[in-house]
Order: sequence, then C-alpha cells, then structure tokens
Amino acid sequence: MKRYDAVIAGMGPTGVTLAHLLARRGWSVLIVDPAHEVYPLPRAITADHEVMRTFQAIGIADEVARESIPHPGSDYLGVDGRLIKTFYPAPPPNPLGWEANFLFYQPWLESRLRRELERYGNVEQRPGTSLVDAAENADSVVVVLEHDGETERVEAEFLVGCDGARSRTRSLVEPTITDLDFDEWWVIVDANLVADTDLPSRATQYCQPSRPGSFIIGPGSLRRWEIKVLPSEDPQDFKDDAVLRRVLSHFVDVDAVEIARVAVYRFHALVADNWRRGRILLAGDAAHQMPPFLGQGMCSGIRDAAGLAWKLDAVAKRGWPEDVLDTYEAEMRPHVREVVGLAKEFGKIIGELDPDRARARDARLREARRLRPDPTRQQVIPPLSAGLIASPPNVAAGTQFPQPWVRDAGGDRVRLDEVLGDWFAVVSIENDDESRACAGDGTGRFFESACRALGARHVAVRRSTGGENGRTATGTADAEVVDLDGTLVDWASQLGISWAVVRPDRYVYGTATSQGAVLGLVEELCLRGEVLASEPVVERH
Repeated sequence: MKRYDAVIAGMGPTGVTLAHLLARRGWSVLIVDPAHEVYPLPRAITADHEVMRTFQAIGIADEVARESIPHPGSDYLGVDGRLIKTFYPAPPPNPLGWEANFLFYQPWLESRLRRELERYGNVEQRPGTSLVDAAENADSVVVVLEHDGETERVEAEFLVGCDGARSRTRSLVEPTITDLDFDEWWVIVDANLVADTDLPSRATQYCQPSRPGSFIIGPGSLRRWEIKVLPSEDPQDFKDDAVLRRVLSHFVDVDAVEIARVAVYRFHALVADNWRRGRILLAGDAAHQMPPFLGQGMCSGIRDAAGLAWKLDAVAKRGWPEDVLDTYEAEMRPHVREVVGLAKEFGKIIGELDPDRARARDARLREARRLRPDPTRQQVIPPLSAGLIASPPNVAAGTQFPQPWVRDAGGDRVRLDEVLGDWFAVVSIENDDESRACAGDGTGRFFESACRALGARHVAVRRSTGGENGRTATGTADAEVVDLDGTLVDWASQLGISWAVVRPDRYVYGTATSQGAVLGLVEELCLRGEVLASEPVVERH
C-alpha cells in the first residue's frame, strides 16, 4: 500500500493551494478529484490581498496580478436608485503588499495552480479519482479511492477534505451543522460584452424590492449578474432562455452581451461545528458555505489552507504536540462564522423584498454614511480572536502583519515576506538601539537562544531616510531591511509597539514594546511547541 504524508480530496482552489503549501515544506501529497478536468466556466470571481499573499508564497502572485483586475469598489442603490452605501478600494500603499481586492477568471486560475504543482516531484495529481472511504489507524489513515470503477487503498498521515459543499470527507467527520438561517434562490449569469452598452464603472448592488440583483465587473469582457429569484417565480424557469433574457434586460441590453453561463443556486449560510476527527480534517466549502455577497467564499477556503498547512507541518515534521491541530478549528471556525454572518447580512441588505422595510433600510444606511465614512471592504473582515495567538490583551494579535516593500542588504527591492521566511519570524521595528544594547547581555543571549529553539528568523526593519539599502545583519538580527514606504513603521508607531512575532501564515501571534517582552512571547511558543531553548531563563531587562 502506497503511503503519503497527506491525501487531499478536492482539486479546487482550497485543495490545490494546500497541496502547494505542504509540498514546498517537503510533504509527499496525493490530491484527487472526481472531475477529470478543471471546470471550464467561472464560479468564484473575487478574492483579496490575503489570497494574493498566499499565492506569493506559492510563487504565482505576480502572474495572477497580471491576469486580474483591481476591484473598482461597490455602490449600493436604494429603492429610488440613489446611493445608500459604498465600498471604495483602500488607497495606497497597500498594507499587505497587494491590491486589497481583485477580480479574476477562475478556470485560468485553477489551471495555473495545477500546472505550478507539476514542478514538485513529491506531489501526485489524480483528477477523475473519487474519495470513497477512510479509516484511521494508530498513526495513519487508510483512504479508499475509486477511478474508472477500480478501487485502491493508500495510506497517509492525514486526510484533508477540500471537496466542497457536497463533501464526502465531511460525512466521515460527521459534524453537526450550524445554520445561520439564509436560504434563498439566486440566478448567476456570466456574459461577455460583444457591443458597447451603458454599464456602471463599479460593482453595483441593486437593492430594489422589485428585482434585487448585483453587477460585477470581471477581467476582460467578462461581466456577471446575480439576480434574486422572487417568491412568485420558479427557479427552474430561468433555464428557459426567453425567461432569462427578459429578467436580465432589467440590468443590461441583452443584445450587447453573449451569455456564457447560467447557474441557479440555492445560497446557504452554514458552518460545520467540528472540522477534525483525529487525522481527518475539513477545509473550505467542506467546512463552511456562505452566500457570495462579501466576495469571501474562496478567500475563506484559502485562509483555511494557509492556517492548516503550517500546523500540520509543525505536528508532523517539527515534533509539536498533536493538540496544536485543535487550534485550527478553534481560530478558523469562529472567524468564518462571523464572515458568513456578514455575508448573510449584506445579502439581506441587497435582497429585501418588502418596500417599507427597504425604504427604512435606505434611511438607516444613508444616516450611517452621514455620520461616518463608508469602510473599505477589508475593514469589515474580522481578525482571529482565538486559537494560537497571544493571550489578550495584546495589541494586533490575530491581525494580518503588514507587508511593505523593503530594500535588503543587497539593494534589491522586495516584498517583506520574501525576507521573513516560511516559519515564524520575530520582527523588530525601528529599535536598533535597544537591539544593540541587549545583544550582549542576558536578555539578548536568551532571546537568540529562544529564537533558535523556535526556529524563528529575526528580521530588523527600519524607516527609510532616502535611497539607502538594508544592512548586513548586526546584533541578534538575521536580516536588516529598510521599509521603503513606511507602511510597517507607521503601523507600529500607531500601535505603540516595536516588536512583533509573526506566524507562518502572516497572522500576528503577538506584539511587544521591548525585547524582554517579545522574549516572553517566543518562550510561550517554545512551550506550546514543546521545544526548549538551550540556555536557562534569565532575568528580563
């Protein structure tokens, strides 16, 4: 029986991303999917800078950026056709190093992700292969697969189900499901422009009871409409071209577009209550499903993959205790539940059918706009609030660590993640004097020892004063770089901190104001991972 480090069920964006993140850490991976080919039509269309940051780690982000377009922002139109709410793109500099939101063509993206996997000799892709069953042993899971009517058994340390809303893996975990009470039929129409026509320049939400809908601008000539099925309508009627074109004509001159795809969906807001049973885990739509109104469906799945990959590696390859895997669900489930809830609420805003309630909604949202600026889309995405992060209160724990452009010691302009490495990083920010003062005393020596025990890379960041390069590392730092646009230095200054411990998925484990305090955070992680520093604890400075 062939053995792998991991078997992944599902070759969509979540599963293939997880395969990448494990393969680059040296894992042997088998990834399977019942479908023989990439689905040829777009489904997901929107993603965010967290996704792009993960693609950066994989090595395809620049190419994805070239094939995508920045999200232009969204306008919400009320009963009278006037603005009630907006989302504007975050202004530069981009805090995570990429456009906050972008629009893409999913068939191209999935094909590109799969092609990139081919460079790994430790990954086996098997489209046209289904997961049938799985059973755990003491130190492995035996997975039963089916291909062209033939069954095969393979063994793996872990099985991860990224196999979507109809997940076979989920049936093995047998979780209860929390239903956030959203059950609506919508029609998705993807079309290509074939003639000039008057369309909005931004994504538009038509929050009008007579015909709620959304308009999204895709890359190239791709345009999408999401149209709510009214209570008096049969969802199946939209398979009739005449019915579809009549309804679509509310939003666009139907002679100016060529319809590429029509899909009738029943949107849900669901979160599995258990994401793990021993060596079997869930990620992406297998663990949660949300309506599309926040553009976070694929984002949440890739966030799962990024958070799970390093924890699997910590347990299987670095000797961390297996209960670290419990923190995957502990931090991701409440986070995604909040995101699903937000997506549901935006769906309720768009899809309100009662005219009186819709007018009251419009008045409420317009008053909110008068009292405070509309947020950017990313400002509504919550941080992690539990799991493997520093105990509260800790400023910025559970948020994404900023990624500025930096200049390294060789004079190269790179994004910060290229310097941080693939594991934990301890980042000192504008505190050269303290680092040098502590380098020779007890705190400095134990700090170095603790970082070595954790395997963390110490990176020193300082503000640019114009044209200079990073420096050859001094003191306790493994690398020193210059923050070219001030993104990270300003962030730290606003928070009143000068140190951060950054996880492999670029979430902040914790922040500190001194080397002694950050040493405490590194020690916490050493204890959590049951790794020991080579020197005894000394008195803090």
